[in-house]
Amino acid sequence: MENGILTDAQQKDAELIKTLLEKIVNKKGFDNVKANAEGYETPAKIRRSKDTDEYFIPDVTGEVNGRKSYFELGMKTDDERELVTKWRLLSSLAAYKHGKLYLAVPRGHMAFTNRILADYPIQAEVVKI
Repeated sequence: MENGILTDAQQKDAELIKTLLEKIVNKKGFDNVKANAEGYETPAKIRRSKDTDEYFIPDVTGEVNGRKSYFELGMKTDDERELVTKWRLLSSLAAYKHGKLYLAVPRGHMAFTNRILADYPIQAEVVKI
């Protein structure tokens, strides 16, 4: 598992990413799946801007009918600003590539995720896992 911004802070569990892959990505028929988990090719790093070395790594990416979608675990974090920045960037990229941003939300994190989506202009489909 490679570390990008937020990966350390949220301590994303490899088991949650596997659950995301099984319950959402594989069931929806995505191809060319890349995941920030053991046994998968790591998704491409997305640089925040040309002037910085900071980058984001999506939890999972996949394609269906040539449309690229991004999948993130929607989990509580203390660094809300970084989380919003990452989700807005992934939402914009997904729209540009005619795909979607999916937020897979584990039990206990739904209220936080819904509040972020209500407070900020982020286009995402929320899915419980």
